[in-house]
Amino acid sequence: MNQQNRITGTTSYLDRQALTRRLEENLEAFLEEYEFKVIPFGHPVILQDNTWIKSNLKRIKYKANLAAVMMRFCPDYIVYKETEPKAFFFMDAKASITPIFFNKHVERIKNHYKKDNKLSKHDIGEIEREAWLSYNKFYSGNNVAIVIGTPYNPRLLLAEWVSNIECMWCLKEAKFGNPIPWECDKCPIFTNYNENKGFGVLVNEFASGSGTPHTNIHFGKMRTLKDFLYDEFKVEVDDEDYKLLIEDIKKWDINKPRGKVSWSQFNGTIKELKKLCPWLKCRREDKYIPCPGKKQESIF
Repeated sequence: MNQQNRITGTTSYLDRQALTRRLEENLEAFLEEYEFKVIPFGHPVILQDNTWIKSNLKRIKYKANLAAVMMRFCPDYIVYKETEPKAFFFMDAKASITPIFFNKHVERIKNHYKKDNKLSKHDIGEIEREAWLSYNKFYSGNNVAIVIGTPYNPRLLLAEWVSNIECMWCLKEAKFGNPIPWECDKCPIFTNYNENKGFGVLVNEFASGSGTPHTNIHFGKMRTLKDFLYDEFKVEVDDEDYKLLIEDIKKWDINKPRGKVSWSQFNGTIKELKKLCPWLKCRREDKYIPCPGKKQESIF
C-alpha cells in the first residue's frame, strides 16, 4: 500500500494491480510445476510499444467500440500442456478484495438473480463489465479460465471456465440515484439486442476510483483451483504447494472504497465476513483494531 493510502486506509488501483501481479507470478510458478506452459498474451504484449493505442484504450469513449473492448479486455495468458492436447486455453487472473458492503445491494442482487435466497457477501464477486463481455463474446467462454484470489471467500482461490460462471447482476444505468441492472433477455452478450454496441459507455457513480461498471458473479458456483485442475486435466496438486498459494491470499487487506464506505460500515462488514474467514482484520486508517462488539483479542 503506498504512503497516501496508508494514511487513508484505502487501496488504490496501483495497489490492486500489484496484488494481481503477485497472484499472477505465484500462479505462473505453481502451474509450471505441473508441466503447464504459461505464455503472456494480454494487450500490453500484443500492442508492444504502441503507446497511442495503449493509452487510448483506457479512455471511456472507446468502450463503445467493440474492437477496442476486444483488445483492451483480452485474456492475459495462453496456457497449454505439451502432453495434453485438451489443455490449451486462455487464462485471466484477478485479485478480488472489495466485497459488497451494503445489505441493500445484496438484496437487489438476490431479487434480480432469484436462484439463491441464502446468498451471502462471501459469495458475491465482481469483475469489470466489459471484461465479462469480451470473454464471452469474443473468446468463447468455454476456452477462457478465470482464476480469482479473494480473502473474503473461505475457499480463497477460485477457478472456472467463463461459460460456467453465473452472472447475478450487471449494471446498466442509474435512475434517480439507484443502480439498474441489465435484464438477461436484453444482455448484449447472449442476445442480438444492441449487438453492435456492446454495453455502451457508462461511468459507474456507485463505485469509487475509476468508476468502472462491474458485473457481480457467484463465487459459490466456482470451483477451487485445486478442484478445477483435477476435474479438467486430472492434475493432482500437492497440498503443501497449494497451501503456499492460499496462505498468501489470507494476508491481503480488504479494500475500503474511498468516500463510499465509513469505517463503521467497513468494520461491520469485516466482522460479518470473519465468521467464515477468520483471518480478516478490522482496521482504522493504517492500524488493525479489534472488531466491534468483541472482547479484546490478538489480531496478529
